[in-house]
Amino acid sequence: MEKTSGIETKFGVITGRDGIYLNNIKYIEETKIKLEGELNTAEGFKNFDLVFTHVVYYLSVEIDFDTRQPIESFGYVKGSEVMKKLIKLDHSFKIDKNYKHYYLRTYDIVFEIVAKNHQLNISS
Repeated sequence: MEKTSGIETKFGVITGRDGIYLNNIKYIEETKIKLEGELNTAEGFKNFDLVFTHVVYYLSVEIDFDTRQPIESFGYVKGSEVMKKLIKLDHSFKIDKNYKHYYLRTYDIVFEIVAKNHQLNISS
């Protein structure tokens, strides 16, 4: 059974529809994606960049069509059905125990990414 879990940042778990404002998406390499924007924290808006590496799955969907509806704006999907399907299709054994199913919810769009690593950098 799928369960969402927020990722702890130095400002706590980011929550709410207005928790993340996305300004830019960059493909650094074929399997490396960088998202840039602002986090709405208790201490005000903070600039961030979030880099995912070894990306094997990327999906964006308008928030009204998201079936999970978690409270957190950034987190993991534990027991992910997407991960189970990808592992079945993985004839080259690329996906190991380090891969995670991430989600990022902005005001209008939800991003789902299966990647090996993520690096979140926050500045003022």
